[in-house]
Amino acid sequence: MRPDIPKPDSETNKGPMMAIIIIVVLFLLGYFVYMMFIPQQVEQMNQTDKVQPTEQTINDSI
Repeated sequence: MRPDIPKPDSETNKGPMMAIIIIVVLFLLGYFVYMMFIPQQVEQMNQTDKVQPTEQTINDSI
């Protein structure tokens, strides 16, 4: 092909489109991983049944 003939749009737009698609896919993967792990951590922090009160030991040490 001669360099003075412009390329079709499908060839010129592949670079930016691929970068945008990759960024969106990485964002979605990160979001799904975040949504999978954060509720487990919140549940562990909200489980106060297994946590023993530490006020007595703190008062004793003072």
